[in-house]
Amino acid sequence: MDIDSDGRLAHRLVDLADGIALRHFRNGPRSHRKADGSPVSEADLAVERAMLEVLAAERPGDAVLSEECGAAPAAGGAAQPARRWILDPIDGTIPFLAGERAWGTHVALEVDGALRTVVLSRPTEGRRWWARSGAGAYASTSAQPLSTDRRLRMRQEAVALRSARLGGFLFPDSPATRVPAGTTWVDAPVCLIADLLEGRVDAAVDEGGHVWDRAPAALLVREAGGHVDDLSGGRRLDAPWLVYARRGLAAELTDRLRTQVL
Repeated sequence: MDIDSDGRLAHRLVDLADGIALRHFRNGPRSHRKADGSPVSEADLAVERAMLEVLAAERPGDAVLSEECGAAPAAGGAAQPARRWILDPIDGTIPFLAGERAWGTHVALEVDGALRTVVLSRPTEGRRWWARSGAGAYASTSAQPLSTDRRLRMRQEAVALRSARLGGFLFPDSPATRVPAGTTWVDAPVCLIADLLEGRVDAAVDEGGHVWDRAPAALLVREAGGHVDDLSGGRRLDAPWLVYARRGLAAELTDRLRTQVL
């Protein structure tokens, strides 16, 4: 597959982010609580600054939405720019600060409102997962990030919800956890979406996530042959709920969740 300049830039942004974050990891970075109660560290801010500097230099006409700085308009102040980069400098700041492995960087490019290119990393593992719209989803390494040797294809055969393996980004006591006997809830130690893409779980349920959390996962799952649903038959990244699932489970799971949470 020919990887365009935007795809190469997305990987360069992740290379930069992973390098900065790893220098802070387990070295006691300073942190504080934001207005919503979630933590932000000096590492988050350093990663974000570095990525924004690269985008300002190389894509000055593009808008940006990033977790820490919010929305930055394109040069010229276009109200609805055609191109927008969506960044999560360190997704998983809580495990990052705890010295755990379940964190990484999210980069996505949206063009005319549709996801075009995404990259999701786990630098402690030297791994990343990436996709381009219409060209598939792939797993690669930090050493060979552009390799297309491992194309991701989610299983398509049917599985009953009562015997499925599920995981979730959920609030405590979420109604989504009330599933049939036999269903197994999986606590993924590194990356739940990677476990879904690689067949170790059958679905992931996301309650209350943000656009920068969800953008890479949404395109990765679709390009790997999976299903993404906001419980209203759409794929809104800002919806209260988002479900990622293999197609042989998606309908039953989304139907069950609609009756419980809507």
